[in-house]
Amino acid sequence: MSPVGDLEGGVWTVDPGYSSITFKIRHLGMRDYRAGFRDVHGTLDAEAGTLELSVQLDNLDLSQPDIRERLLSAEFLDAAGYPRVQFVSSGLVADEGSRDVTVPGNLTIHGVTRPVQGAGRIGIPGPHLLTGKEQITFELAATIDRREFGIAWQEELPEGGLTLSNEVTLEAVLELALDS
Repeated sequence: MSPVGDLEGGVWTVDPGYSSITFKIRHLGMRDYRAGFRDVHGTLDAEAGTLELSVQLDNLDLSQPDIRERLLSAEFLDAAGYPRVQFVSSGLVADEGSRDVTVPGNLTIHGVTRPVQGAGRIGIPGPHLLTGKEQITFELAATIDRREFGIAWQEELPEGGLTLSNEVTLEAVLELALDS
């Protein structure tokens, strides 16, 4: 039995075509701005109870070229200097019989590594409709303070308040297949 309930032991690999990592941040104190990354890579080792995820920043999926360019610049993510975001868990914690998990680990953004704790849910394993391989879904979210990762740009609004919240919510929606 794996550390995650009835999940079959072994290594599960993220399917980059069916997985995404998104972020949301409060903008102008009024609404959440959302964007995300495609081509997510990673593995879930069910026996060891560990999860590793990474994404190349140049895979930022954003339809506004000027905002995309600014987010990838040295003022924000500095994709030229730090081209990858990575998460490596130190374990997966699930209560007996529950698919809800807590995932502590280290997140590296902008060349800075900090401990974070995500929370999420692992789906029920079943065969993939096209490949027949055993698959699962895994949804995971964590909230970070972007300043802790060296992303500190800020502008005060004319009537008070901040242009961007310092809190950023990261969400991973993953589909994984059991390696044979």
